[in-house]
Amino acid sequence: MIGLICLSANTGEVCAAEEMVRIMQNGIIKDELSVRIRTDNNIFNNRIIKFLDRGFTIKIEYSIELWQSRGIWFDRLDKQKNIYYQLDFEPLEQKYICRRTYQNSQITTKMDKKLDRIIDWIVNPDLSIKVSPITQLDNGSYYYYNISVLVATLTAENVKDLQKWMGEFESQEESSSLSKTAFRVITDFISSRNHRQYSIKSEKFRLTELPKLPK
Repeated sequence: MIGLICLSANTGEVCAAEEMVRIMQNGIIKDELSVRIRTDNNIFNNRIIKFLDRGFTIKIEYSIELWQSRGIWFDRLDKQKNIYYQLDFEPLEQKYICRRTYQNSQITTKMDKKLDRIIDWIVNPDLSIKVSPITQLDNGSYYYYNISVLVATLTAENVKDLQKWMGEFESQEESSSLSKTAFRVITDFISSRNHRQYSIKSEKFRLTELPKLPK
């Protein structure tokens, strides 16, 4: 595991990056620089789980950036990969449905009645992320990763649903208290407390320092 530096968390607290986002494996698989990461289960706090169980979509985005260190020059962003998760609760069947999108096309769906198993699938991705063919990188240069994880509990679709919901209440005579309640819900959702982001930066490494890994 290569070293990590914690850059930021939305709580504004200094944290040990190893506790939230970790690089579990960094090496070369079939001539491609590949990395495996995992996050701590605590990125799903009680507030997020409560919103999920109320029927709102949770979206998780992993962003993996490979930067080339260039000394006195500005560092260069060489490659970027993203993994997207969309998590929903199906109340009729009492099960959780999670869709993962990788490389903008590879979609995998997992369904389970146990949220713990879905969360484990999200925080511990069962895949090696192919960052770049090593032929496109410089053996003599130093590289490092910037990795961010965003957990969002409000999407554009949710906002539209809430606006429609409020409109239905406002059209009724006894709507004052209900509208105020709905407005408080929206305000709470929009609050930045419901969007958690963690960013870490790895230590620098050279390709020649990395192990060749099995598939």
